[in-house]
Amino acid sequence: MKIIVVGGGKLGETLSKILVKERHDVVLIESNESLAEELADRLDALVLYGDGSDKGLLKDANIENADAVVAATGDDKVNLAVCEAAKEAKVSSIVSRINQQASERDFSKLGIANVINATETAVLAFKKMVEKPGKQLVTFVAGGRGEIFELHVRRDSKLAGKNVADIARDFAIACIYREDKLIIPKPDTKIREGDILTICAPTEEARKIETLL
Repeated sequence: MKIIVVGGGKLGETLSKILVKERHDVVLIESNESLAEELADRLDALVLYGDGSDKGLLKDANIENADAVVAATGDDKVNLAVCEAAKEAKVSSIVSRINQQASERDFSKLGIANVINATETAVLAFKKMVEKPGKQLVTFVAGGRGEIFELHVRRDSKLAGKNVADIARDFAIACIYREDKLIIPKPDTKIREGDILTICAPTEEARKIETLL
């Protein structure tokens, strides 16, 4: 694949290294001249110096024939402009980093669904490490206002033996994984020991649900 990566920071450099090792044709664009020179020495890829949102530079990078474009800078405005240029060039795969939650709406309006919130991803990783045993955070939703997580129903859990309707008032049980089967629960579905529940709940309710473990 021919892949253009815009932004030569740690994220862009590391991603480019991996893509090169996988034998992809990588073009990396970096706006800091001295860093661009260093990257050119360190990477087996074409490194271009300049503003990655500049359409002329992107044309030099042969964006019209790119299979994927990754906007990985620390500036959401630059990333948005890169995505816009990639859409105009009809690039099939466009991925962007976002640094501010408020920027997600701008990318959504442009039709860019593949966005990675760098801050949210880090918070998610840290929170997973401090979760109570039996709970596994999957992701945040609604700008951090909600969480999707899994609960493992143990023998001593307050959930075991209860019907879904008896407990799911301030949260929703989306599915139950039981004995290699995925169950879409009904109000009268009884929760059993060993079940893994996938729950969607407001963030402020998530801590309360832990007490049911």
